[in-house]
Amino acid sequence: MNHSKYGDISQDMSSEDVALYSLTSLVFTLVNNSCVSTGVGLFGMIANALNMAVFYRQGLSSSINISFFFISISDTFTILFIQWANICFNPYIDNTRAPLFYAELYYITGGWPSGLCCRITLYITVYVTTERCLCILFPLKIKNMMTPTRTKAIIAFICVFNAVTLVPEYSSIYLDWYFNKVRNETILGVAFRSNRDQTQGVTWLLHVVLTVVGLFSVIVLTSVLVIHLRRQTKWRMKNSAENKLRPTLTSRDRKSVVLVVAVATFVVISYIPLTSVSLVTVFVSEFYIGGKLFQIFRDTWAMIMLVGMTNASANIFIYYGMISKYRQTFRELLCKKQ
Repeated sequence: MNHSKYGDISQDMSSEDVALYSLTSLVFTLVNNSCVSTGVGLFGMIANALNMAVFYRQGLSSSINISFFFISISDTFTILFIQWANICFNPYIDNTRAPLFYAELYYITGGWPSGLCCRITLYITVYVTTERCLCILFPLKIKNMMTPTRTKAIIAFICVFNAVTLVPEYSSIYLDWYFNKVRNETILGVAFRSNRDQTQGVTWLLHVVLTVVGLFSVIVLTSVLVIHLRRQTKWRMKNSAENKLRPTLTSRDRKSVVLVVAVATFVVISYIPLTSVSLVTVFVSEFYIGGKLFQIFRDTWAMIMLVGMTNASANIFIYYGMISKYRQTFRELLCKKQ
């Protein structure tokens, strides 16, 4: 077995540069992790709890409600894991003198699980977009095609399939006690098995491929949906016998287009940075846990986590602003609590 040995980028810096880099990293961590990310996460947990309550109250008898309900669950776990990161990467956490290497502890207990939850959310979004496309393309058959039971089975498959991709990484790393020369004590951190060379980067590569495929699917399916809705709107306006129906139909179609475009935009904005940094991790060996660029790796992923946290917390605004039934149930819940 081999224990992780972190390289130090400061070895190539002057003493002044080291001091400036340390101060910058400290301020960044306190502002990004401890303040901004933590605050967004607390809001996100409340927002997703409300989302789950609304969809549960409406009933999990439709595929769209089931999908949004499980997206809220996945987003909640994403936020919890990132909040755990905010604790582990707090610059003053080592003052507790606990015999733990928190960065390594998080890598195993929170880093990959948070990535897993992000991908689950992405692929449930792919399913939702697919279901909406089929709903418009095959309106008379969709109820038989996308039943609640099938929706639950598909979401279960999404969860299991994405979880299996973590096997290569977890088969070669584990938590173990080892002597740390810097701290002059035995601490709990990451250890590598003998097969590390064969498995390193495999899970990262799978993560990148699946994320790219998911993003591409969302973009393509959303484009198909938008094009079809526009054609449908033009046809209705051209062939409608009653002119007074035109504004209503146009408004309904426009809201549907805006909804899917908003969802797709949030997904793309959130996952393009994640995919890009994952690609760097795959092809730059030092940009990794145990690598010379670990500090940059840590701070970069802190920013990615903030973006992911924001995406996981923002759906409540999309649902409330664009789904009238959600808005009605949401208000009923608040009135009931009061």
